[in-house]
Amino acid sequence: MWKYRNSWQVKLAAFVAALLCAPILQAQTSAPAAAAPSAAATSGAGRAEGAQARVHVPDLSGDWTIAAGGRSLDPDDPNGNKPEQLPMTAWGREQLKNAKPPFGAAETFDTNDPVQKFCDPPGPTRLYQYPWQFTLVQTPTRVYVLFEYLHVWRVVTMNHPHAKDLDATWLGDSVGKYEDDALVVDTIGFNDKTWLDNSGHPHSDALHLVERFQRPSHDSLQLALTVDDPKAYTKPFTAMRTFKLSAFPMGETMCSLSEDQEFQKSVMDQTLGSQPAKK
Repeated sequence: MWKYRNSWQVKLAAFVAALLCAPILQAQTSAPAAAAPSAAATSGAGRAEGAQARVHVPDLSGDWTIAAGGRSLDPDDPNGNKPEQLPMTAWGREQLKNAKPPFGAAETFDTNDPVQKFCDPPGPTRLYQYPWQFTLVQTPTRVYVLFEYLHVWRVVTMNHPHAKDLDATWLGDSVGKYEDDALVVDTIGFNDKTWLDNSGHPHSDALHLVERFQRPSHDSLQLALTVDDPKAYTKPFTAMRTFKLSAFPMGETMCSLSEDQEFQKSVMDQTLGSQPAKK
């Protein structure tokens, strides 16, 4: 009987000892902890996400449509009644003189507007003047601006400098950051093939554009557009735009050269041909 009891106690003691030693054995035999990420692994997207985590990121989401606005970026003449009053250089005035815009004081059906005549992209400042919607898609490393008109989209790289040796493009190279409650977008690297607005104000390949998006209320979005172009204007100026939150989804609005040519032939040419000759 004593031998049986003693055997049972020995087994119990061995079981308890095994339980006590298990954590130590597991710690000794488990895989080593993962190494800290290298400096290279924390660069790029990691820096952008870290920078964004330290600042307030305003919610700018929604489908936005233009509110009552003007045809010109001139802050003192939004309807384009006096297009020549912006502080232009001699080159800028010559370009404006040659423009035949479809809107403003010099509006004409016989336009040389590169959008209407060739279906060229309007450029970022003019895209905000059309009565179609756009939306902003915010991610930690990029902000995308998607336009209903022509289905044009822009990429804004967050918390990065501009690339060096940029090629001139229709929409330029855009980088962005958040300041307080605003998204600030800095764009350079434009070509000179677009107009600033529907009144025909020009810009050069030296254009430096700064956009500041703010959402003062749930249903409104404000945009300050600062134009700095020393080839075309003698000093920078800032135009304001206001957009309303839309309840309708974006649709398809394309530029079709064949449709434009048919409209020109059946409507515009007929209208121009029916006008009395000027004496």
